[in-house]
Amino acid sequence: MRCLFLLLILLAACQSRVKGYPRDWYAGGSFSAIPGVGLAVGGGKVLARPDTFDWSGEAQVIWQFLDDKDLADDGEADHGEMMAVRAGFKHSTSPGAKRHFTFRYGFEYYRATGEPGIVDRPGDYYGGYLGFGFETELSEHWTMGPELAAAVLFGEGTAVVPGFFWHLVYDF
Repeated sequence: MRCLFLLLILLAACQSRVKGYPRDWYAGGSFSAIPGVGLAVGGGKVLARPDTFDWSGEAQVIWQFLDDKDLADDGEADHGEMMAVRAGFKHSTSPGAKRHFTFRYGFEYYRATGEPGIVDRPGDYYGGYLGFGFETELSEHWTMGPELAAAVLFGEGTAVVPGFFWHLVYDF
């Protein structure tokens, strides 16, 4: 009975307070490229809705399991896999519009294996990321769009790691 009660509270909390008003929770997946190729999953919650933008807290896990050797053997060493966890914030401009720009920033943990291409050595890296994107609302619940990002990372050396994402997000 407690589980049913908690489930009902969770479902009620995910619903918008006003019909037609943008929803508060979202989750989605992304195609991820640079330095390798892979996928990402994540989600977030809208924290504030001033008149000019929406501000959200969000987290994302990135796993790039393909590298250039998997796609086309160029004679170089296998770069290995990359895994990253991002936690930060997202600003979306033009709330209520079908298209809007997004800005993401926050903390990133990055783990490289093999012979990494952009970072000098395999290992654990920590730092911050900044991303700029554009999203289009496909329907009441679905949003899609690209993002270019860069992370400044410190650990087994220092590196600036670029990234490209194509997000597909579902608003609850």
